[in-house]
Parts: sequence; structure tokens; C-alpha cells
Amino acid sequence: MLKLVSVLVAGLTAMGGWAVVTVQELPEYFVAGRPYTIEFKIRQHGRNLLSDLEPELIVSTSGPRFAGMLGGANEQRIPAKARAAGTYAATFTAPATGPLYLTIKSSFGASNLRLYPAPIIAAGATAPPPTVSLVDRGRALFVAKGCNACHTNGDLVDRPDNQQIKAGPELGGHRLARDYVIQKMKSPASETMPDLGLSEAEVAAIATFLAGESSTATGR
Repeated sequence: MLKLVSVLVAGLTAMGGWAVVTVQELPEYFVAGRPYTIEFKIRQHGRNLLSDLEPELIVSTSGPRFAGMLGGANEQRIPAKARAAGTYAATFTAPATGPLYLTIKSSFGASNLRLYPAPIIAAGATAPPPTVSLVDRGRALFVAKGCNACHTNGDLVDRPDNQQIKAGPELGGHRLARDYVIQKMKSPASETMPDLGLSEAEVAAIATFLAGESSTATGR
């Protein structure tokens, strides 16, 4: 069975049948009633930007089992507009209650991206916003940035159901050195791994997650 899966993946790779979706900026939480724009890139084989696609963003509060199936009041389907080569964006208004589930349908085969659910807070809430540890933030970004498409990781708790190509090494459980992870993300120097232009905060969060470190909340 494993051999058959490997053959099928190799066939898809040869035909150019897979891509990686990467979210540009991912909020830690959403405020009810506030508009948000999710911008993302679609890269064939993780590197080559794909234009002329018709992706869409699915916004749901039903959870991954039902997202994309129910329609109606608890789900929005928003066509994404092209912004630049291989770059698209979709704007939506955060619903009144959460958690919020976002799924990007790339329109390129099965190369879609489900994100980890995010909390929704009430507009004008007096309570402080939810705090997220660097480990949890790094875990969410590891998926949102498309890393999990090429790198399997057993440390992903309740991983969203996304396509996995396994073009890179397994990263879970190795407790990678933090400095090495930071250097690799900032300067990939690789024929297969792209430079995603991550911010310092994103790099720090993903490095903390991959290094298996404990951390304080991000404070954002």
C-alpha cells in the first residue's frame, strides 16, 4: 500500500499536479463583525507562483467535518481576487461566534489548505484578548505557511486534513536546534524550499514549535 501511495505521489509530481498554499498574514484571533482580508500565494511544487487560478475562501463555524458541505448561514464562500503573480486575496466579515474555520480552495487539484480554528471575540469586549503561546502560534503558522504540505510532523495536535506531498524530511519529534531552524527559514538556500518572507515574529514562533521549547504567550 505504501509503495502504491509513493507511486501515485511520484506520478502527480511528474505531471505538476500539486501546489502549496501559503497565507501571508494570519491573525491570532478575530473580532466579531470586523472585516478581514486573507491574502495567500499558490506555488506549484512549492516554488513557482501560479496565476490565472480561481481560488475561494470558505469561512465556517461548523468545523472541518462540515466546512464546504453545508452552505447557508454558518458558511461563506468568497471568491478570491488576484493581486499579483500567484497572489490572491479574499475579504470576509467575522461572524458573531466561533471558533472560526478557514479553508482555502486553490482550484488546483487537491492543493487546498485548512487552517487551525481561531477564536472570535465580541466587538468592544472589555476582557483581554486570548493569549497564544509561541508554541501554539508556531504550530498554527507551520500549517498556514504550507510547511506541513512538504514536511510531515507528528507534533501537530489535531492537524487539519490537508494534502501531504512529503517533499521534505519529517520534522516532528526531532527537537531541531532553534538557531538552525531560524537560519533555514530566513535563508533556505534550497532548490525546493522557497523563501516565504517570514516576519521575525513568525520565524520565532515556528522555531519555538519545531525546537519543542516551552514559551510564554505572544501577547498579541
